[in-house]
Amino acid sequence: MKRRGLLLAGVAFAAGAARAQSSLAQSVRERLQQPEWLRGDFTQTKKVPGFARPLVSSGNFVAARGRGVLWRTLKPFASELRLTQGEIRATQGGQVALRLDASREPAVRVINTLMFALLNGDVSGLAELFEISGSVKGAAWQLALVPRAGALQQVLRRVELDGDAFVRRIQLFEANGDESLIQLANPRTDGAAEPGLFQ
Repeated sequence: MKRRGLLLAGVAFAAGAARAQSSLAQSVRERLQQPEWLRGDFTQTKKVPGFARPLVSSGNFVAARGRGVLWRTLKPFASELRLTQGEIRATQGGQVALRLDASREPAVRVINTLMFALLNGDVSGLAELFEISGSVKGAAWQLALVPRAGALQQVLRRVELDGDAFVRRIQLFEANGDESLIQLANPRTDGAAEPGLFQ
């Protein structure tokens, strides 16, 4: 009888937590713009254990809802990272340096799901991968994502997000001790679409 009571209490707690996550995700989604095409600038600061100075890079990005995300690094050297539903492809000097197939690499699917959800405003889609907590105050919001049990925990310890109508900050705490802070600025939803960009 005691065990049954504990089980029911656990189920009730889980259901309450799920409702709270769903409500939080919905509140954030209502504040985020969800344009077909989003452009902006980024600065990434990466701290690596054993290195005194962080690695800083900057450039611009393009996110197309349902198609992909393109990160163009301009400094300290030019490179591109293209994420689509099917793959991650990195190019440097016009040459493909890395290509990972999402059907063969589970980590690629996870990374793609995370980035698509973040930049396309689909916060509720992250609940399958993360325990979500956070707060909403006026137009601003903050989220903390902790990976659920599974392969993702081997890569990430935690993700923190801040934003308003757009995602403004993404902070990644990796399992190996690395930390990356990605600051997004100058979001733009104008300009012509680039249909061939993610083919």
